[in-house]
Amino acid sequence: MIHFLPTKALDIDKEKLLGQLTASNISIPFPEDFERWPEPVVVYNEGTNTSSTANATGHMIDGVKVIYYKTMVWGSVVADFADFKLKVAETLNDFRGWARAGLKFVEVTSGQDVNVILSDPANLGITPGCGADLSCTTWSNQVIINDVRWREGTEASRAGGMGTRDYQHMVVNHEMGHWLGHYAHIEGCTEENGFIGGPAPIMLQQSTSLRGCTSFNAWPLDSELWTLR
Repeated sequence: MIHFLPTKALDIDKEKLLGQLTASNISIPFPEDFERWPEPVVVYNEGTNTSSTANATGHMIDGVKVIYYKTMVWGSVVADFADFKLKVAETLNDFRGWARAGLKFVEVTSGQDVNVILSDPANLGITPGCGADLSCTTWSNQVIINDVRWREGTEASRAGGMGTRDYQHMVVNHEMGHWLGHYAHIEGCTEENGFIGGPAPIMLQQSTSLRGCTSFNAWPLDSELWTLR
């Protein structure tokens, strides 16, 4: 789940957009020690005559784009935080994941580009655009993972045979995908979008259903290996 504003045409009202982003950042309650980062900037793609928004993040080190992240807890959670930190690091740097897009994720205690937060579902319930039964990504550089879903998956994922660890891979990759620039969800596997007859794209909301895809999938597909960061 995400409450990013969608990609818009070049006639976008830039002042209005940035005003909405600022308002969003101010209104969302987060852990007391989280750090704010520069507001997203409008990124224009002249080739497709579209615009999108992203922060100018990523640090080129030896030809690899490094993303610094910090893991945090928000509220009362049941999952073991040390285990969460370990598994998030494994997922983010797994060769099957966003690493294939030329990214390396390094955990830090300060100076981060993005926070990865294990959250009490009740706090997600009061986060604008989110809900107590969801995980979310926000404009203020917060990738927020629902504690209950982290531990149990969802009814749909369990019914489809996706184990807990694969669900954890999937939810981290999906929410981080939003932060990397995949703002909109893929709505299903159709002839129109080219995903018909295959596994679910990582940016499809697999937590609820497969929407015509053949199987659950925890990793970004080849066609999803791009980033605005």
